[in-house]
Amino acid sequence: MGNETAAEISAEPTLTPPPRGVMAADYATDRARKPHLIFRFRCRALIAARMFRTYAANQDAVRIADFGAADGRAMAETHRLLGASWSVGVEWADELIRSAPPMPFGCHLVQGDVTKPNRKVEAGTFDLVTALAVFEHVKEPEKLAARAADALKPGGLLIATCPSGPWDRVSGAVGLHKDEYHEGEFNKARFEAVARAGGLEPVRYERFMFAPIGVLPYANVPVSPGLALAIDRLLATIPLVNLGMVNQVFVARKPAPQAGGAQSKGVGER
Repeated sequence: MGNETAAEISAEPTLTPPPRGVMAADYATDRARKPHLIFRFRCRALIAARMFRTYAANQDAVRIADFGAADGRAMAETHRLLGASWSVGVEWADELIRSAPPMPFGCHLVQGDVTKPNRKVEAGTFDLVTALAVFEHVKEPEKLAARAADALKPGGLLIATCPSGPWDRVSGAVGLHKDEYHEGEFNKARFEAVARAGGLEPVRYERFMFAPIGVLPYANVPVSPGLALAIDRLLATIPLVNLGMVNQVFVARKPAPQAGGAQSKGVGER
């Protein structure tokens, strides 16, 4: 089978009222043409794929649930990078779903609230749940974490990204994301608390997207996401420079039951 058209993507009845952080159809239009938005979703997908390859136990026939999928572009990119067998993106806004580009085979968008159960996201069947630039938009992020835990197989991963709070305030003040509404800020400690409240074990935290590089696409200077993330990894070991990273990635795992009732331990925390 070939690509699915946006018209073939599943949408459930309209949900009302929409949360304040939900994007409109023009966001999908902009993500198809504005260099900084293309750069951002490709970087998020690439770092999610890298984290999955590093920490996932099962990497065959990967099944992905993307919470807060918008128009599905980041989901489709992650699906491609991991050679996934099946991906479903949950998005509140029907107009974003209708504005989605053709999806790769095995990728689907469905309408729903990421803090509530969804009949299209079968419990315990996913190897990876992504929430890329989503947690900061959600009023009750613990419920999102709990839905991720419910969707994941034992040992499966939640990989989330959020902007750095101080940098987010700076970029908002200069109008770089004036149309985005954020319910709150995230850092390592808050994500760990939210993950544990949802029944997940924190595994890894990193900062990424060095500000002097991340700002270049806003000036229409092309930047390869792969090169940008490679530079991030080189600079991340320098504490002062690490503070110049404008985004954060968090990894948490659904505990796998062990003999005697013990649960698996997180690795690589920092």
